[in-house]
Parts: sequence; structure tokens; C-alpha cells
Amino acid sequence: MQPFLNLWSVLILLGAAQGLFLSWTFFFSPQGARLSNRLLGLLVFSLALLVVEILLCYSGYIQLAPFFVGLTEPLNFVASPLFYLYARSLTEPAFRWRPRYLLLFLPAAAHAVYMVPFFAQSNAWKLRTVAESFHQPHPAAPEAMHNFWWFATYTRFYSVFYLLLGGYLLLYLGLQLRVLLRYQRQQAARPAAHQVPVLGWLKRLGLGFGLLLLVYLGATTYFHHTTADVNDAGDVWVATCIAVLFYGMSGRAISRSTLLALQTPPEAPATEPDAPRRKYEKTALSSETSAEILARLRTLMTTDQPHQNPDLSLADLAAQLRLPPHHLSQVINEQCQQNFFDFINTYRIEEVKRQLQRPETAHLKLEEIGFAAGFNSKSAFNAAFKKNTDTTPSQFRKNALAQ
Repeated sequence: MQPFLNLWSVLILLGAAQGLFLSWTFFFSPQGARLSNRLLGLLVFSLALLVVEILLCYSGYIQLAPFFVGLTEPLNFVASPLFYLYARSLTEPAFRWRPRYLLLFLPAAAHAVYMVPFFAQSNAWKLRTVAESFHQPHPAAPEAMHNFWWFATYTRFYSVFYLLLGGYLLLYLGLQLRVLLRYQRQQAARPAAHQVPVLGWLKRLGLGFGLLLLVYLGATTYFHHTTADVNDAGDVWVATCIAVLFYGMSGRAISRSTLLALQTPPEAPATEPDAPRRKYEKTALSSETSAEILARLRTLMTTDQPHQNPDLSLADLAAQLRLPPHHLSQVINEQCQQNFFDFINTYRIEEVKRQLQRPETAHLKLEEIGFAAGFNSKSAFNAAFKKNTDTTPSQFRKNALAQ
């Protein structure tokens, strides 16, 4: 095989480089939901490695790294579970990593075990398989080494491998669609002010992966059923599609960056004092990120009702949302114009008001209702209720039951 570079391979090369850079950026990003960003980083990294191997095999530079032949093939069964978990992490406020999620990667582990005989072969044997797959000139085939008992099944296995992988990808596409539809119904039931661009981002990302699946199925069908021999030329189309996906992700990240919103400030008069430093100037969040965090926070407050815990702290609530405490504090301060305790007490007061309006709770003492809502003292309950409603709990109950 004679190594070469053409316009197509350069396009794929730049896409792979962007994918590796994006994966690093997502995985180590200090902003947003840490678990979600890490899942996205791992997803992009696995796809980028697939592109790297395809590029090396297509361009012939695989002879410089023959150990890479087939090394990323198990990753075909990794990207879909990662995207599924990423979608859930963005749409389910209470989502946490669970060890049982590792079971989703058993197909990848099983395929890696099946590939052991392939990995054990000599570099010359591996390079010959690459040259054959891309119909390039190659020397006489060396003898296979380390002939494990299932090594002879490779030819029969790869005749159905693409059908298995295609069905696997379609299965996860259906699961991801289910997650998006469920989240869309939840969003439709919320006020417009509480809706966030998460759904739009996931739809665009899902569309990209859907198109990638179509390209994979189309290219595989064409190149493996219209030629008599093994032909991996369709992988180049898949790698190109992934590269374009990386270009789109990079473009969106740049367009959403606060860098484009920077403006040259007007010169201040010499007699004007320096403007006071904003409280969160060093930890500024983008408006999109703040809106996403606020929506997740409101969903968590409604579904899990953490305000009922009288000992709830900012750190506890931030941990439930997988956020740094200062980011959560910033969102509450800037988006709700409240401090943490006033924000929590708002939900407690709303719960108390609902209970006071119900005739079936008329026999309960006021402090019982207040304690059930999360207040830890009668005085704090009365003060917060008066501050939020301009009336006392007893007067509110009297007026509500009189109607």
C-alpha cells in the first residue's frame, strides 16, 4: 500500500482532529452538568477514534500504526448507548450514573473478546486484510498465527455482522426517540418561560445520528452486496458523515459562544469612577446554559420536592443537579432575583397555600402544615408566609375556606 492524501482524506482528517478537540472540551468542561458533558465527551471521542482508523486504512498510513487495525471496531457498539444515556441525562433532572448502566456496553465487550484472535495476528497479516478490503495492491498473504478455535468463523461472522450492527443501531435510535418524545410532552405542559433549548439541541443531534445511520445502512448495502469480495469503501462515507457532524457541532459551539457577543465598550469619561465589579463576572454563564439549569432546577423542585427537607442546603441541591454550588447560586440570583433561602421558601409557601385551601386539612394545626412543607420552626414559617403573601397563615386559611 502506498500512503496518499487527497482532498477527501484531508476533509476526514480535519474532522477527526475537531472530534478529538471537542471530546476533550466536553469532558473537561467546568460549566454545565458535569455528567452530561462527560457522556457527550466520551461519545464524541469514540466516534473520533472510529474516524481515525478509517482514515488511516483508507489513506494507507495504517502501515505506520498497524496495531490500530480493527482496534476501534468494538466502539461501533459504544456510541449508541452513550448517546442514549446523554439524552436521558439532559431530560431527567434526577438522572444519576448507576453501575447497572455498564450492562449497556456488554455487546461492545463481547465483540472485543471475539476480536482477540484478530488482534493477536501479525502486523503483516493485518495490513494485508486492510489492502484487500480497499482493493489495493498488497504482497502475498502471510500465514495466520495464533489460530484460536473461533478464528475460522470470521468469514461467516462478518457476513451477518453488518445486519447485527444495523439492527442494534436502529434499536437505540428507537430508544432515543422515545426519550425525546417523552421530554417533548413534558415541555409542552410547561409555561413558555420555563422551556429551554435542550429539546432543540437533542433533536438536531438526533437528526445528525439518524442521517449517519442512513449513510451506514446505504453504504453497507451497496458495497457489501454489489461486490463479490469484502469491501470497506463504505466506511469512508461513514467517516465523512461523522466528520461533517463534528463540523456542525463545532460551528454551533462557536455560534453560541459569548465570544461573538463581545463589543468594544465606549470610553468612559475620565471623571467617572470605575464601574463596580459584577458579582459573578469571573464565573459568567451563557444565557443558554443558565436557562437550561433553571429549567432543570424547576423540574427537580416540582418532581422531587427537595424543599420538604428542612435541612436542605445550597450544596445539597447543587449535588442533586450535578452542578457546582456557585453556578446554582448564580442562576437563582440572576434568573429568579432571589437568594437561595427565599427561592426555597417560595416553594414551601406554595405548598402551604395549597394545603390551607383544602377543607380536608382544616383540622391540622398551622405549624404542622408548615413543618410538612419544610420549615423547621414556627417563627420562620410565619415570617416567610407573611413576607410572601402579606397575610398570616391563619387569615389566609380563613379567607380560603370562606370562599
